[in-house]
Amino acid sequence: VNPTKRLRGLEADQPTIGHALLRNLRGLDVCVVVTFREMNPYKEQPLRRNEMQTLVEGPGLFGSYDALQAFSKGVWLPLPKRKMNFVPLIVCTLVPWGLFVLVYSLLSFQIHYSQPILCNISVFVLLVIVIIILVKAVTGRLRIFAGVAPEREPSWWIFFALTLLLAWIMGFHQGDKNFSATSRYYDLGNLNNYTMVYPNRMLGQQLLDAGIVQFAPGSQLDVQKSMGFKNGKLFCVAPIVFGTATPVSYDFWAVGTDCCSGSQADFSCRNYNNPQASGGIRLMDSANRAYYRLAVQQAEATYNIKAAHPLFFYWEVDPSKKVMSWLLEGHQTFAAWMVSYLVFQLFLVAVAAVVFSKIGHT
Repeated sequence: VNPTKRLRGLEADQPTIGHALLRNLRGLDVCVVVTFREMNPYKEQPLRRNEMQTLVEGPGLFGSYDALQAFSKGVWLPLPKRKMNFVPLIVCTLVPWGLFVLVYSLLSFQIHYSQPILCNISVFVLLVIVIIILVKAVTGRLRIFAGVAPEREPSWWIFFALTLLLAWIMGFHQGDKNFSATSRYYDLGNLNNYTMVYPNRMLGQQLLDAGIVQFAPGSQLDVQKSMGFKNGKLFCVAPIVFGTATPVSYDFWAVGTDCCSGSQADFSCRNYNNPQASGGIRLMDSANRAYYRLAVQQAEATYNIKAAHPLFFYWEVDPSKKVMSWLLEGHQTFAAWMVSYLVFQLFLVAVAAVVFSKIGHT
């Protein structure tokens, strides 16, 4: 239809009647063609050409003004709004978040330390479940792409499966990382606590099961006999002594990393000059223990002293409080990640809801 020409009627004896409506939209001429199944209902009075140009009033009569006006309004109505189903929103928020919390807690705390096999099996089973859900979601989407299954509104299955996998990965990574802090607490919990230990009287063989040691008042570090061993980092040691008494064997040593020069007696690790410090937390890191042992051997050779069974400690004011802070730190980190990941998951669901609503309209 040429929109520049006047509308013309069709002969009454034709099988259908075509009617064209012109509407100006933002300066553009738009032509909408409507085809009616019936011709003029007034069959006994066929319309002439000029009569099609006259719009008569009437309740929806063919060719009347109100019928064309109603049709004109109906063509340009906006798309109906889609109703949002809140069930997948809730499921896609809480289930991945719950999986993250479960994996994180399994790997962070007591069960990982006391029953590592059961913990690892549980985490692995959760991963298998996630993979099954992911395979099911991907298979269903591929069936739609292949034309085997009918196309429906955007599915939450892919999003649900991917966020489950992300939650498992994040829970595994952060839980294992947090365990490095809490495991120190559990390690020391299996050892004994000793108080009023005189380093000039006791030998290392007598305290092999020591976890936390409170030395007798007057105990201090002999910085003049400190030593450092370098292997990438500086592993620094200083003997723990009681006053000016010379022990038979220097078996108790304070340790630290990168807090001495290694070339001279300048030990400056944690609490080295704090007069309130008289407690020790046993070094449980077996990987670094060998390097501290080499530093002690250098001190033996340099200062002509003997260390038959050296035990290594972190020098602290209140060792029991410090150990408890490790567990508290683990719980605080766990709580912070719980809240943070819930906010993160809510953000992902909100973005997915907006994207899916746009896809649905399209």
